[in-house]
Amino acid sequence: MGFVVLHIDKASGNDAGMTAHIERTIDPANADKERTHLNRELVEFPQGVDCRTQAIQHRLDNAGITRKIGINQVRVLRIMLSGTPENMQYIEAVGKLDEWCENNLAWLRKTYGSDNVVSAVLHMDEKTPHIHATVVPIVTGERRKVKETQKREGKPEQETPGKKKYRKKSTNAVRLCADDVMTRENLKLFQDTYAEAMAKYGLQRGIDGSEAKHTTNQEYYRELFIQKDELQEYVEVLQEQKSEINEKIRDLYDRKDEAREKFLNMDEYNKQKESEISETESRLEQLKQDYEPYKAEEDMNLFFGVFPQLNEHLRTVKLCKGIGLTIEAIKKLFNGETVPVTGKLHSPEHDRDFSVQDAKLQLLKEQGNPDKFRLSLNGQNIFGWFKQKYQELKQVVRPHIKPPVKPEVGKNKGFKR
Repeated sequence: MGFVVLHIDKASGNDAGMTAHIERTIDPANADKERTHLNRELVEFPQGVDCRTQAIQHRLDNAGITRKIGINQVRVLRIMLSGTPENMQYIEAVGKLDEWCENNLAWLRKTYGSDNVVSAVLHMDEKTPHIHATVVPIVTGERRKVKETQKREGKPEQETPGKKKYRKKSTNAVRLCADDVMTRENLKLFQDTYAEAMAKYGLQRGIDGSEAKHTTNQEYYRELFIQKDELQEYVEVLQEQKSEINEKIRDLYDRKDEAREKFLNMDEYNKQKESEISETESRLEQLKQDYEPYKAEEDMNLFFGVFPQLNEHLRTVKLCKGIGLTIEAIKKLFNGETVPVTGKLHSPEHDRDFSVQDAKLQLLKEQGNPDKFRLSLNGQNIFGWFKQKYQELKQVVRPHIKPPVKPEVGKNKGFKR
């Protein structure tokens, strides 16, 4: 079984602060806003009354109190009714929450008087369903202190001789007195009777004389303020840490920018050096190309110095190709064979072709200089043959051309006088 929760607290003034909490005109940190719409007032207000604060004042104004209410006098009893969280959740789950509310309202009216119960609000937006009841402690009859005095002495209060007499107040006067309601005997009675009313819901009274205390709203908000101060200090520490971290981040960004600038400078330097290297390579390549002919010539000179016959061979090959011989014919000549020729041979010296018929070409060595070759056509040096053919051609062409008349030396070719 679970336990009932019944907590009673006194309040002076119009208790507007508690009204704001109960009616949710302010949003407590421990309330679920998505469930606030499930909260409801269980007591119907009189006509013209719109809120708990007005209901309290309406009861005070219409109770018939003749004595002036003190500024700090207790006007309201705040009563919180609930049970163990698991039991309250079970009551809600099985659909008995409305019945539980009706039983609580019936117990309040029976215990404190129907007119004195001016408000009872069911809260569903906190962890455990509970009721905030508001009771105005209106009582009748003699004051508790007078009763206790008469009971203790066993006789009516004695009159002192010579003391001024005042008109005694009515013993049935309506009074606002929380002390008469909140006696030790009554507080124990309230716990007992409330537990009896809630027994059918599996709730029982707590340990009689237990020192366990319910946290009041005042204590709750005081703890919140303490926690707020602690959180504020923690926030300030976090802000300092955040500032330090931001400073480190800015330093890292500065270093990053510096590194980026160095990288860009290095990249520019690398590009410049690459350009210089490329230019140097181009110059080297050009120098290499320019040097190739000289190197080839040097190599050829060296080669010709080692093999002097090679130069003569090349000259002879060039001559053979110049007069119009084929490679096969040139090879035969160097092999010592006689090459028959019919057709035309070209004279590089005269830049003319000369006809030849059934001639024989031979490659012979010069007498007295075996390292030199002589190209022979029908036993005659090829250069002599070309010269002979050219002279024959001139003889054929020249008779048809009248030679120019040369002037006589010494004769005057001027005008006669």
